[in-house]
This record gives sequence, structure tokens and C-alpha cells, in this order.
Amino acid sequence: MSIVLVTPHALVGRDAELRDLMALLDGLKEGGGALVLSGAAGVGKSALLGVAAAEAAVRGVRVLTATGVAAEAQVPYEGLRRLLAGVGFGPGDLEGEPFRAAMAVLHRLSALAVDMPVVVVVEDAHWLDEPSWEALAFVGRRLRSDAVVLLATLRDDADAQARLAASGLPTLTVPPLTDQAAAELLARVAPDLGIALRARVLAEAAGNPLALMEFAALASRQDQELLASSRLPLTERLERAFAQALAVLPEETRILALVAAVNEDDAIEENTRAASLLAGAPIEGAALVPAIRAGLVVADAVRVGFRHPLIRSAIVQAAGGDRLRDAHAALAAVLADDDDRRIWHRAAAATSYDDDIAASLAAAAMRANARGASGLEALERAAYLSADPARRGARLVDAAIMAMDLGDRAALERLVGRAEDADLAPIDRSRLAYIRGIALHYVWTGVDRLSDLAGFLDEMRARDGSAIALRWLATVSMRWFFSNPTQDDRAPLLAAIERLDVPPDHPQIVTSLALIAPVERGRQSLSRLDALSRASWVSPPDLQQLGMAANAVGVFPLGARLYAEAIAGMRARGPFGLLAQALVGQATLAARLADTRLGIVAAAEARALAMETRQPQWMLTVDAVSAEIHALRGDTSTARDLAAQAERAFLSAGAHPMLALVQLARGAAELADGSYDAAWDALRPIFDPTEISYNQYMRLWALPHLAEAALLSGRQEKLRALADELAPIIEESGSPIGHVALAYVKAVTAPDETAEELFTRALRDDLVGWPFERARLRHAWGAWLRRQRRPAEARTPLRAAAEAFDAHGAVPWSERALRELRASGERIRRKHDTRDRLTAQELQIAQLVADGLTNRDIGQRLFVSPRTVSTHLSRIFPKLGITTRGELSRLMTARAGDYII
Repeated sequence: MSIVLVTPHALVGRDAELRDLMALLDGLKEGGGALVLSGAAGVGKSALLGVAAAEAAVRGVRVLTATGVAAEAQVPYEGLRRLLAGVGFGPGDLEGEPFRAAMAVLHRLSALAVDMPVVVVVEDAHWLDEPSWEALAFVGRRLRSDAVVLLATLRDDADAQARLAASGLPTLTVPPLTDQAAAELLARVAPDLGIALRARVLAEAAGNPLALMEFAALASRQDQELLASSRLPLTERLERAFAQALAVLPEETRILALVAAVNEDDAIEENTRAASLLAGAPIEGAALVPAIRAGLVVADAVRVGFRHPLIRSAIVQAAGGDRLRDAHAALAAVLADDDDRRIWHRAAAATSYDDDIAASLAAAAMRANARGASGLEALERAAYLSADPARRGARLVDAAIMAMDLGDRAALERLVGRAEDADLAPIDRSRLAYIRGIALHYVWTGVDRLSDLAGFLDEMRARDGSAIALRWLATVSMRWFFSNPTQDDRAPLLAAIERLDVPPDHPQIVTSLALIAPVERGRQSLSRLDALSRASWVSPPDLQQLGMAANAVGVFPLGARLYAEAIAGMRARGPFGLLAQALVGQATLAARLADTRLGIVAAAEARALAMETRQPQWMLTVDAVSAEIHALRGDTSTARDLAAQAERAFLSAGAHPMLALVQLARGAAELADGSYDAAWDALRPIFDPTEISYNQYMRLWALPHLAEAALLSGRQEKLRALADELAPIIEESGSPIGHVALAYVKAVTAPDETAEELFTRALRDDLVGWPFERARLRHAWGAWLRRQRRPAEARTPLRAAAEAFDAHGAVPWSERALRELRASGERIRRKHDTRDRLTAQELQIAQLVADGLTNRDIGQRLFVSPRTVSTHLSRIFPKLGITTRGELSRLMTARAGDYII
């Protein structure tokens, strides 16, 4: 009886899957896309990709290929290096932040596709190293406008499916063959098989093409043992079949195959050197010939690989623990000292605790993390190799924090569980409790969970030094701002911060003091912020921290500038996880300053980037901020939906002080709709300590909205009483937003005989640099002048208010000012601003074009390809009724607020 091998182009029972793949290739004329083939081992995923790759080559498409290898999963970007080695992609392109590497890949593929469409084929992506997979997933989500198709195969086990679910990539599940297709395939590969054996093979293979062919081969040899083992999983039976085929080969063949199976590099030269060391005698590449003849290995003069991933797995499983450790030790011996793979093989060869290897592995993890890659597995292994139980526990906590930063929830849950059982020092027990609360259970961990932070800082300073203590302080400071801490809570912590051996103008010290005690340390923080904002040595991450501090103490214009500078620096150099947080801060400041055009753009990008970097807590925060921005723009339906969504999440987490953001948005929505009583009712709880949404610091943020609601609902007396209550706090803190709000309150609640003086003084002295609040006060002044029967004088402040509101995109406020202006006797109506027709991303691209950036520059900034930018521009031009970049630049830089009189 003979076995007939089926060529990839003669696939049986896969017409539907091939149609999907061919549709992607057909679509290369218009753009690209991605598709991940998911399914069990041996179900035919690789065969389908083989057909697609062959068809692409026939069509003149450039095909780039790579295969994931289990042993290389710890080597950052190894998969990408092999994938792109032949297209001018250098090692330096993969250094630094993950998004920087991902953008380098996207731009390289986009550039290649200008001359020739590209198909990227990644086999066994479940074994691809995490940074390479993340970069390819990033690219795959952005290929709609480029002639690039990404195809990958992924197993159907839980870990692989979790990776797939997090990627956001389209999926095609490859099912087992139907009974009819399986029978047809068996007839082709084993036409002489008897009826009884044919039925047995079909039953045992259960529609799996690889199993069907391997079991047919077993049956042809009358080898019934494995066919009779149906109680074993299919994968295990296949592995046993491959192991049995390997067992009869010469010893030197088996040694070289084992080394190649555990090595992440497929270079023959490296594998033969390690195999020779393992055997104690020279082994040449020719030793692989028997394995090639047995259909287990594919090799040439330079590279070695395996016909199927299960063969590699079978070789490893059959070797046994001692032999595997010897193979890893041999590989470690032939690798250079500066190769991080060496320490991984040393770790795999270790038989007991080894602090030297643990320290080296932890250092390798930190190096990977510094490059923007994942050092998680290295750090976890370092923990298990640590002889000191306390050191082991600390490294488990470090690994859990790394998993949290990576957004790897499965690893986080596993590591937290193991760390809980470890012998932890109090410092590490506290760190563990904190990350468990915020990352796993989404439970609000405010000052009630951090009440001993002062003692914690002192202990960490003594154990690890002030710099490490300061890093932990940075992690928890923001939570204090949003937690309504009492003075008794704050006092010991402030004393502990002052005991840190850190300069008082260190950006993190300034930020922490501003967040923890914006009243007691407000004036001090304002002074230091002013000085640091002019310092040339402050880094983008430090600028982001200082932006948080400016927000906390209420100097919003300075905060907006600090965030803008931080974001510009991070776009160029990273870190991109922190960029998402900086964009949330920028959106928050835009809401505070009612700059809705910037706000809508920053919020949209912040949310997308927070999703990319797996920071759900920042997605939630920016949704709450977006609600207020939409309200200011007049989209009150969207605002209320977002507010309700944020409220549910905050309540679920117990983050009650954060509900102030929800009430701010609701109050702004009621103001936009002209429901001033409802606006007062929505905003007033932020000021009431008995209410769940009370926030002692954010009430100063809400005071301008509340003052307007009070004025327009006839609650001047209540407003005056509230302002009198807040005045001492504003005076102590020096809060700029507090002073702005008080200037408004004094003017709008003053008796007629002093009102004009207070209006003009506030506009001259108190509201410089606060354009929206100046417009709000001008509107109130114009309305006051009209009520005083001075309509001609009222028109100037009302027109200025309407123009300023329009410039901010605050349409309801602009329309209200125009109604007041028409009531003063001036015939005027608002001319629609065509920029409001653009989506958030289109508006951002249009503004960047106006700033003189090229498509490539814009793509680099927004994490898309230049072709995608071009596609957006092709939609922007018709919306705005223009045809050139010059016209777009003039439109975007024109003064807003054109009116028809």
C-alpha cells in the first residue's frame, strides 16, 4: 500500500476558507487587512496559508514569512527580526518603546506596498514572542488603506485565544473536515487502506487532516497501538506517533533534533555546535538526513526546521527532564555572554535555586522592559530561582506589577495568587494589596487602603532608597487627590515625603505634594510649577507629571501647555503607555477650559491609545471627561449616555469621589439645554459632604458651571453663601480657578451700583488667560447692560462672547449669546463652522496639515500609515468643500466665529 502526499493546492473540504483568503488577496487593489486562522493543531491552518502564499506569489505579490517558536517566546522581537530581515529592516528599528517598534514595522510595510503589494504570513503565532505579536497586531488593525495583508495561524487553546481576543484582529476558525471531506482526503492519501482500517482511521482522526494522514501511515504499518489509544487527546496521540518515528533514528540525529527543538534559532551552525557539546563528539548537519527522510525535519545547508510544530513538541516531550536541561546547558555554553538568550538557557538548565542566575534573569527582564518588550516571563522565572524567600516574594510582586502594566490579566491573576502565598515583607504585602484592588477587582483603593503610606514610604526609603520610594509614591499620589483625604490623613504623609532624600524641586515631589495637599501646599506648588515649566531639563514624562500637578492646583492654562509639551515629546520618543495618560490629562484640561475642539480630539485619541496599551482605568476616566466635552459642544444626548456609563463603572468600583466628573458632565449638559434649575441640582452634590459625589478639590472645578446655573436660575443668594464658604480655601491654596470663579460670582451677584466696576475689573485683572470664562462673564455683563437699558453698550461684550464661544466650539453658549445680542437690537445669526462636520480624527489630521506636517509626519504622530492619512484627507476635502492642502490650512487657521449680519 502507498501513501500519496497531497499538495497544498489540492486541499479538500476547504472551499469556504479559501474564498475568504482569496477575497483578501483580491482586495489588495483597494487596500489591505488582516485575518487570523484559529483552530486545533493539525486542522489545516498552515496548509491554507500555504495556498494563500503561493497564490500571492503567482500574482506578483511580495510574501514575507515567519514562524513562531516556543523556545523563542522569551526573546523580544526575535520573530519580527526574522520576518523583516530581508527588507531593509535593521535591529535598531526595534529598539525602544513598543509603539515605536510597531510604527517602524507599519511604515516599512506601507513603504514596501507602494511598489508592490505585500502579504505577511506568520505561522504558529501563539509561539511568537509577545513584543513581535503585539507589533503585528498593532499593524494588522491599521491596514485598511495599505496594500498589505497580514495572515497568521493560532492554536485554539485558552492562552492563544486570550492573545487573539486581546488583539482585536479578524478571525477565521478552521473547523474539522466534514465526514465526506475526510473520507475523500483519506482516499487520496491511502487509497489501498482496507475498509475496517479506513473506518477506524476516520473515527480516530475526527476530521483532523494531519491526524488522518499520520494515522493512515500507522495503519499501513499495521501499528495498532496508537490507534487503540483513543482515550488520549488527539494532540498527544500525534506527538506519540512522531516520537515513535524519531526513536528509531540514529543517536546523533536525535541529539541534533533535540537541540534544534529547544533552540529559538534555526541556524545549522549554532545547533551543531551545541549538539556536539552535548554529545561529547563532533556532529555535522548531515546527521539530520535520516530525520529528513522520515518526514520529521526540513533543512538546507543553513537552516533547520520541523515539518509540523507537533514534531518539535514531540521531541521535547520524549527527551525527559534531565536530557532537556543538558540541551539547554549546551546551548548556553555556545552563546555569547551578552546574548540574553544565554541566560534563558542557563535558567532552563538550572536544577535548584540559583541567586546568580536569578539576578541575571531579573536584569534581562529589566533590559527587555526598558526596550519596551515584555520581561514578564524572565522576571517570574527569576522569582522561582531566588533562594531568599523574601526576595522571591518581592520579585513575584514586581512581576505582578509588570503584568498589570502589560494588561496581561491572566498572568496578573496567577502572579497575585502566587505572591499571596509567598513570604512577603510588609512593604511587598502592601504593594500587592494595592495592585490587587485596583487591577483585579476594580475596587477603589483610596486613602482608606493607603492610610499607612507614610510608614510605608519610610520603610521603603530605608530598604530600597529614596528614589525607589519616590517611584511608589508616584503610583499612588493621584489616588489621594480623588479620595477626599482628611487633614489628619495628609499630615503624616507630607512629613514622610519631606524625609525623602530628594530635591524639593524634583518634578515628582512637586507633583505628589500638589496631588496630596493642593490646599496646604497649593501656593508652594504654584511657585515651583512656574519655575519648572521654564526649565529646559525637564523630560516629557516629568512634564506629564507637572501637568497633573497644575490640574490639581487649578492652574489650567499652564497645565494645558505642560501636557501639550509632554505629548509632543512622547510622540517622538515615548513612552506610549504614558502618552495615553497624558492625552487623558490634555482632554481633562480641555474640558476645564471648554476647548471642545482640542478636547474631542484628545479624548478620542486617549481612549484609542488606552485601549491599545490595555489601560482600562484611563478609558473609563476619559469617557467621563468626554461626557462634559460633548455637553459643551451641545451633543447632550451623547453626553448623558457617557455620563451614565461612567457612573455605573465608578459605582461598581466604589470610586465615589470620581462621581464628581459625572455630575460635572450632567451639569454642563443641563446648561447646554437651558435647564438651569436642573443644572444647579446636578452640580450642587459635588459641594455637599453628605453626598456620594462630593469631592473637596473638584468642587473648585465645578464652581464656574454652578455659578452660571445659579445666575440663570435666580439662586444668587445661595451662590453668594457658597462662595463665602469656599473663599478661605481659595485664599489659602492660591487656586487660580478658584479666583476666576470668585471674580465671576462677585460680579454677577453684586448690586447694580457696584456691578459694572466688578465686571470690568474681573475682565481686566482676573480672567486674563481664561478665554471661556472671560466669554462667560462678558455674556453676563452684556445681559446686565441690556437689562439696564443700555443695548448699544451691551452689543460689544455680547459679540465678543459669541465669537469666543464659537472659537471653543461651545455652540449652545454661542447661540445663547447671539439671542441676547439680537435682543439688544442687532440682527445677526451664526454662520455654520464647516470644521464641525469632521470626526475627531479628521479634525486632528486637518489641524496637523494646517501646522505644515507631511502625511508621514502625521502618520507617525497618530500611529497610522501615511496611506491612511491620505485616505482621511480624501474624505476631509469634500466635507469642507476644498481641494488642496493650502485651502485646508487657510480654513483651519481662519478666525472662528464668522457671523452674517
